[in-house]
Amino acid sequence: MKLAKTYPYPSSAAIHSQMRYISKNIFLNTIFCPALGWRLKNEKIHEELSPGTLFRMEQGKEIGKLARELHPDGIPISEPDSVSSARVTQEYLRNPKKRVLFEGTFLADNYVAKADIILQHGKGWDLIEVKSSVKQSQEHIDDMAYTTLVALKSGFRPSKIFLQILDKNYRLGQPLKNLFTMVDCTTDVSERADEFSRVFGEVNRIASLPDEPEVRLTLNCKQCEYFERCAGEEIKEHIFHVPRLSQKNTESLIAKGIVSIHDIPPNFPLTELQKQMVECIKCGTVSVDGALREKLEEIRWPAYYLDFETTMTAIPLFADLAPYDKFPTQYSIHICDRCGHILEHRDYLADPSHDCRRELTERLINDLSGKGSIISYSSFEKTVITGLCVTFPDLEEELKGLLERLVDLEKCVKCVQHPQFRGRTSIKIVLPALVPDLSYDGYEIADGDTAMVTYALMAKGMMDAEEMEQKRIALLRYCMLDTHAMVRLHEKLFELVNDQC
Repeated sequence: MKLAKTYPYPSSAAIHSQMRYISKNIFLNTIFCPALGWRLKNEKIHEELSPGTLFRMEQGKEIGKLARELHPDGIPISEPDSVSSARVTQEYLRNPKKRVLFEGTFLADNYVAKADIILQHGKGWDLIEVKSSVKQSQEHIDDMAYTTLVALKSGFRPSKIFLQILDKNYRLGQPLKNLFTMVDCTTDVSERADEFSRVFGEVNRIASLPDEPEVRLTLNCKQCEYFERCAGEEIKEHIFHVPRLSQKNTESLIAKGIVSIHDIPPNFPLTELQKQMVECIKCGTVSVDGALREKLEEIRWPAYYLDFETTMTAIPLFADLAPYDKFPTQYSIHICDRCGHILEHRDYLADPSHDCRRELTERLINDLSGKGSIISYSSFEKTVITGLCVTFPDLEEELKGLLERLVDLEKCVKCVQHPQFRGRTSIKIVLPALVPDLSYDGYEIADGDTAMVTYALMAKGMMDAEEMEQKRIALLRYCMLDTHAMVRLHEKLFELVNDQC
């Protein structure tokens, strides 16, 4: 049975509280990788959660609480242990006066499951899974299938199974009921539960083993965030780093015991791009495509190096935003009159107490006024400016003028093969390889996810004045480093081109 990804690891406290039982996370991760499931069950994994992960978990809790508010007569099952919770759940299910249960608990064959909402419907009961998402995913089906299967094995048969998610039509200030939409997933969940039932006993056996099962390299390993501390720990140039390597070719190499790029046979069928990358890794040398010079010559001076930071939240922060609408909160601009020579730096950070999108957009147009190229890294800045065209149609002409001047520096970087790139060109991979003296290390905010969460927390009023000022400075420093990094990368690319002469 195949799962598309690993599932979020529960906290150590959550694992410890239910150590006797196999939870949803343990079950799904055991199907994905028996060793990973065993480690979770036996508390061998202790992950320090990132600010982004913690924030998303808190948003999920917030959405769960709001979903409960739609059922004011609902009864929370809050017993101190799973056995008591399951017993109380069964008692309430037999009581015709109890119409809504929260966190109803089911136990069966060493497994435990909790249903977000159990709602009486006629003579039956519906299971409702609440998710802080705006669309259904296979992960949601798997979650509900596990809960349904444990419920069935405990003797409870739901009439219908629903997914309750966020409605993209919701806007701040509307009635709470408008925040949610219901999706009937009964058929898909029932079919998946049938599949899960076939491995129910095997997962229990694996999780109960005294020793960790042998780690076997599979395609699933490529999607596992734990991979480089597991099967890939001692292999720096793994075959998984080959870009767009097909499933057939990956499985063929694994079957032959080939896991390192260095061991791929010269006659193995690869695309031209893959061959270039593999040869670069094997030789350990940097190569430059002749197209790089042409791409760099398209840049017009003065050049404006632009980077945006954005945020998004499940519950909109401001009016006219839908759940998870992404909107810009700050930008940084470095202006150079020639490669590597900085004339000026400009930036903007929105006041988190109110919607500053209009002000940001007008400032952006003014700060980028001129005829030189606007250099971004990837297509993200293009997407943000295009979104502002929709938000502010009266500024569309000026914004489209900015779009016409955009140059994507990442396309230039893709003309370079470097052994440290390992087939990737994100700025966090490229910068240490080409500009090792410039680093994000030591920065309080050192990635876009943390920047997004930081602004959201500021906007939600979850910091005092002193911390707000500290975070404001950290956000500005981080965004400024992003554009400074582009200046230095451009300078390095220029040097590589000229070194080829």
